[in-house]
Amino acid sequence: MIFRRILTFAIVLLSATNSFAQTLPVVDVSLSLLNWTKHLDADVDKYFTKEKGQELSRSFGLLKKNLITYMKTRKNLSDNIFRNNIAPGKKDPENLETLKTQMGDVIREMRNVTDLTNNELRAEGDRLNDKIFNVLNSEGTQYLSNLEAFLAGLDVSKRDIALDASVAYDRLQQSINILASTEDKINRKMK
Repeated sequence: MIFRRILTFAIVLLSATNSFAQTLPVVDVSLSLLNWTKHLDADVDKYFTKEKGQELSRSFGLLKKNLITYMKTRKNLSDNIFRNNIAPGKKDPENLETLKTQMGDVIREMRNVTDLTNNELRAEGDRLNDKIFNVLNSEGTQYLSNLEAFLAGLDVSKRDIALDASVAYDRLQQSINILASTEDKINRKMK
């Protein structure tokens, strides 16, 4: 009887722990960002004009640069966690703030690109920009990645951080490549 109660308690405790771990407050925007960059590339003829060509090229270049910086920082921090076998629960507010600041730079450039497009892309970009802004300013109730949640001291498994490293980084790299392609299209149109 006591063994059954202990076993039942252990199962309940384990399922509650798993339930908590699966409901981390993470809002992954990498897929939305990838879709937005695909739409920017596919519809370049709908919003490009020679008058705003130079500004478009500059804005795409800055967005690409800031996204590369953000992605590299995320990758370096993630690699560091594995290399140094850092356990969950240890807060790293400095690196968390670095990621937030860099993503703030990304959304600022997203806004500049969005302002130069057509109404449909502007609406899509504004929704994505607002979503990211709200997560960044949620005061620790939401994070853009499992890595950020880990840096905030939440109990995030290394498996979850590794999933970030494979899925989100791939999407971010695809977004960067698409931004470069769109920037090239714009530059060719200006000749």
